[in-house]
Amino acid sequence: MRDTLFIRLLNQSDKGEALARRIAALREGRADEDVYAVNPESFRQVPNTPFCYWVSERIRRLFKELPPFEAEGRTVKQGLATADDFRFVRAWWEVPAERILNGMRYAGGGSHKDQEEKWTEERIREFQAWCRKRTYEGKRWAPFAKGGEYSPYYADIHLVVNWEKDGAEIRNFVDPKTGKTNSRPQNTDYYFRPGLTYTSYTNLGFAPRILLAGSVFSIAGMGIHGVKKCLLVFLNSTVVQRFLYLIADRRKWEAGVIQRLPVPNLSDYIPELNLMSDQAWSLKRSLDLTDDTSHAFTLPTLLQCQGEKIAERAAACRKHFAEAESELLKIQSVADELAYNLYGFTAEERKAAGVVQVSAESDLESDVFEGGNDEVEALEADSAQTESAPSASTADSRVHTAYFLSWCVGVAFGRWDVRIAIDQSLAPKLPDPFDPLPVCPPGMLVGPDGLPAEPNRIVSEEWLRARPDADTLPPDGSVKNPTIPDSEYPLRISWDGVLVDDPGFNGDRPHRDDIVRRVREVFDLLWKDKSHEIEQEACDILGVSDLRDYFRKPAGFFQDHLKRYSKSRRKAPIYWPLSTASGSYTIWLYYHRLNEQTLYMVVNKYMEPKISEVERGIAQIENELKAASGREATRLTDRLNEARAFLGELRDLREELLRIAALPYKPDLNDGVIINAAPLHKLFRLRSWAKDTEDCWKTLEKGDYDWAHLAYTIWSDRVREVCRRDRSIAIAHGLEDLCEVEAPESKKKGGRGRRKKEAAR
Repeated sequence: MRDTLFIRLLNQSDKGEALARRIAALREGRADEDVYAVNPESFRQVPNTPFCYWVSERIRRLFKELPPFEAEGRTVKQGLATADDFRFVRAWWEVPAERILNGMRYAGGGSHKDQEEKWTEERIREFQAWCRKRTYEGKRWAPFAKGGEYSPYYADIHLVVNWEKDGAEIRNFVDPKTGKTNSRPQNTDYYFRPGLTYTSYTNLGFAPRILLAGSVFSIAGMGIHGVKKCLLVFLNSTVVQRFLYLIADRRKWEAGVIQRLPVPNLSDYIPELNLMSDQAWSLKRSLDLTDDTSHAFTLPTLLQCQGEKIAERAAACRKHFAEAESELLKIQSVADELAYNLYGFTAEERKAAGVVQVSAESDLESDVFEGGNDEVEALEADSAQTESAPSASTADSRVHTAYFLSWCVGVAFGRWDVRIAIDQSLAPKLPDPFDPLPVCPPGMLVGPDGLPAEPNRIVSEEWLRARPDADTLPPDGSVKNPTIPDSEYPLRISWDGVLVDDPGFNGDRPHRDDIVRRVREVFDLLWKDKSHEIEQEACDILGVSDLRDYFRKPAGFFQDHLKRYSKSRRKAPIYWPLSTASGSYTIWLYYHRLNEQTLYMVVNKYMEPKISEVERGIAQIENELKAASGREATRLTDRLNEARAFLGELRDLREELLRIAALPYKPDLNDGVIINAAPLHKLFRLRSWAKDTEDCWKTLEKGDYDWAHLAYTIWSDRVREVCRRDRSIAIAHGLEDLCEVEAPESKKKGGRGRRKKEAAR
């Protein structure tokens, strides 16, 4: 076959004029670097036979001469498709920590220097079996790698999936009309294995990152297994991107595309590649240490950087992040050079292999929407980009300040450990690259079991110093005094999970649990004599008159918190403001302390005393008014009217809380934030959140979420009837004995046979 001429005009703004010039050059016999003479038969050497005319014949031959990625024990697999993420997937901070699968009780250990030896094939299989067993022993949620934003080298896994009893609910999730299984738990033999994962749909390119042991991967976050750490930095190299661009859609990185990537011999460079992989992964993770939605969170940025003022600390943080990102670019450059040399690219081939660049701004930070029986219904932007606050690396002083105040509230609730802010050496080390995620971030206040602390079960500093890392408990008997009484902790903790916006009837005697008072206690502990100065700067940065103004405005603290805790289309705020109609009084609830007695406790401990206080105040004003006249009488009359209106709002709030409590309201954290918040929708003042929770409540009433435990407590008869014909929902409520529908595994043979065996393990 004769050579065919190809003219490349991708980088030309005026393609018509550029084409005319090249045709003229050809007629005159002049050479042109954008004109290629290629035998079309050579394209057959490249998978999918693309017209990659711009690369040399030698580069095309590499696809046949070098072994493909899917060789030498390496594999790329699609994972779980739930078909209903709203039901089966949560953000990790939504669910009880004790129900999340982790490696804290798994025997092992070692440093990242011996990762290859630590995660041998034998140990991996042992760990997988251990994980599956744990799913039958109360561990309901497994870390779920589901794509998300473009993030090479490292990304926190902020989602968890319901894999209790080896995914029983998901495996039995069928279409009632057809009897066909909606979900697709694919390649389950590879679940919980360490490896790499990547976002399947993104404009920015192929960007693999570490997949930690104990995780489940998805159809949107593919699993790469049988790989060594050295491949992390190699696969993120520019030359690998260019090979993949030859055979793939630039937005869709299917398993087959990665499988066909030609891989050179890396054996002589493994130590160098391992070192660069470690460095890149560590640097990328360091950017996550200040994000309180991350498993790596230690302290907010304003406490990790130095400076006399907030603005100075914020500037220092931005500089630190910029330096880390610059170092990442240097590592990437070295890795690129090494990869080009391994493939034997000449200078001319490097130039010719260039691809069309896409900007970071064009990335969709996409996730796959799953629903019904369809494969992939749509590609949607991950709400982490559109709804979450900016990352710490790019955030301005306002964002840093909002993050700090969120941390202060968490400290008051006993979520974060203020001692780590006082002495950062108390923070436990983070696990090594392939090790399981810690059940609690390093900055969390924990008990001796490594789970969130409870009253009089706060670990001592001795215990913290003896802890090897955030995923490992101190050796048995190594700590003489593992806990301290609450009285020895530097701050008071609201163990009942309630704070109030209550400055007192006259505004001069804040309630003991007033949220502003409690935040100021944190300020005083950390900033001491500069506390007031820092508080005023914080208010100036936030654009509010005082802290109470920030906490009271719906578009203030709660809106910032909601944005920060919304990721992957899940809105999951954990600090809830239940307010009177005007916002004159607010109960702040900490989601993780919710139980069926919470609302009654709020009424008895907070509402009734407040109502009595206001009633006494009204009586006092009425007595003073009897003897007043003129302007004083007018002033007192105004106060009296305001107090009576306030009293009316308090009584309305009390009645609404009692009405909800009597539904009955029995929150179950496994349902997730919005399900548990739905009955309270009338008490939220931020309109968007009020609407979201109201819509959720209407859907609950309709019966579309009968898998929720809350639905069963309120409409038990209805849900029990549903359980008769829906095995998955019956499993959710522990009512399998009621179900009259045969399990899907026993209905079909062939492909279902493997699934049945897997479920029986």
